[in-house]
Amino acid sequence: MKNFKDKKIIITGGGSGMGRHLAYQLAAEGAEVFVTDINAQTLKETEQEIISKGGKCKSYVVDSGSEQQIFDFKEKYLAEEKYVDVLFNNAGMALGEIELMDVKDDHLKKIIDVNMWGVINFTRAFLPTLISRPEAHLVNTSSVFGIIGVKTQVPYCTTKFAVRGFTEALRMELADTNVIISCVHPGGIKTNIVHNGIHYKDGSKSADQFEKMAITTAEDAATIIIRGIKKGKEKILIGIDAKLIDKIARWFPVKYSVMVKWFHERNFKK
Repeated sequence: MKNFKDKKIIITGGGSGMGRHLAYQLAAEGAEVFVTDINAQTLKETEQEIISKGGKCKSYVVDSGSEQQIFDFKEKYLAEEKYVDVLFNNAGMALGEIELMDVKDDHLKKIIDVNMWGVINFTRAFLPTLISRPEAHLVNTSSVFGIIGVKTQVPYCTTKFAVRGFTEALRMELADTNVIISCVHPGGIKTNIVHNGIHYKDGSKSADQFEKMAITTAEDAATIIIRGIKKGKEKILIGIDAKLIDKIARWFPVKYSVMVKWFHERNFKK
C-alpha cells in the first residue's frame, strides 16, 4: 500500500506509544484514523492532537482483552464507516520479571487475553471487510520475544510467539486475496509498556532497566512500520537490537539460549 490518503485505518492501543505515533503519522498522510484503547484519557489526547492539526480521527474505548467489547466495537464501527482498509493490532501489555510458577492465574489469563486473543478477535472481527477491499493490510505486533524465548518472561513470550505463528499461518491462507499481512517485531522501544505492566518486584527498577535497553523511540518505530507497509514487507524488525536478535536466532536456533542467559545475567542481576 503506497498511499494512505483517504484510507480508513484502525489502530488498537492508540492511546500511547507506537499506536499513538502511528495514528499521528498516518493522519498526517491523509488517512482517516480510528484509535482504540482501554485508557479513555490518553485515547482522547491522541484524537484531539490529530484533529487540532487538521487530521481525521475518532476514538473508541475498547478493552482488547474483551471479546465482547471487540465485537461490539465492530458492529458500531461498521454501521458508521462500512469498511476498513488497514488494521493495526498494536495493543499489548507486559508482566515484570517473574518465573512461571509464581505468576498469578488472573495475570496469566489477562496477558493472554490482551496480547493473543486481542489480536485474534480483532482480526476475526474485521477480516471479512479487509478481504472485500481492493487493497488492504493487516499489521500484527509481535516482539523480539516472539523470535527468542527469555527466562522470567514465559507468559509474554508465549503470547508473542502465538502472534507470530497466527500471522504467518494466516498469511498463507490469504495468499490469493488482496490482503497483505505484516508481522512487526520491535526490539527495545521507549514506550510505557513496562511502566504500565503488572510487577511482582520493584516495578520502577524494571522500568529503569528497560529504559536503558530501549534504543528506539516510539515515533521512529512508527516510521519504520509505515515504511515497511509501503514496501509490502511481511516481516518488520524495529531497531538494531531486533535485527541482531533475529540473526542470532536464525544462526543459532538452539544455542542462542546460552547467549541470552549470559546477557540477562550481565544486565539484570545487578
